Amino acid sequence: MDEYDLIIIGGGAGAFAAAIKANELQAKTLMVNHGLPLGGTCVNVGCIPSKNLLKAGEVLYYSQYHNFNGIKLRVDEFDFGKTVQEELDVAATMRKEKYEDVLKNLQNVTFIDGRARFVSPAEIEIGGQKYQGQKFVIATGSTANVSPFWY
Repeated sequence: MDEYDLIIIGGGAGAFAAAIKANELQAKTLMVNHGLPLGGTCVNVGCIPSKNLLKAGEVLYYSQYHNFNGIKLRVDEFDFGKTVQEELDVAATMRKEKYEDVLKNLQNVTFIDGRARFVSPAEIEIGGQKYQGQKFVIATGSTANVSPFWY
């Protein structure tokens, strides 16, 4: 069974902050991620993609609706598919530069793409393989949930 000083479950910003600090401290670290690709919600489906699409919408809107009577603009083409592809490309570039490339340079961090499951307080299992950790960081993000008594 492989043993680690620290096991991090997750692959987003919080997990990476923990991995970078653990690497600085020279702790033997295992990072496990499942679900969204590295970078988590912000890079893949949240902050980065939404800000990119909002900026595209802003450019389109203000090209037609501005307060300058002496300026006449027209949009020759709006290709939503290309706009979405650009957004996906930006997210892929950010994921590579800010997460995948950083991970490659963390000498004390081993990465496994898989679903971790606790089998004891100090042990996880990934695809039938067990790993033991002295400490754990669970950085899997969150999901909003409306309590039933609010409606």
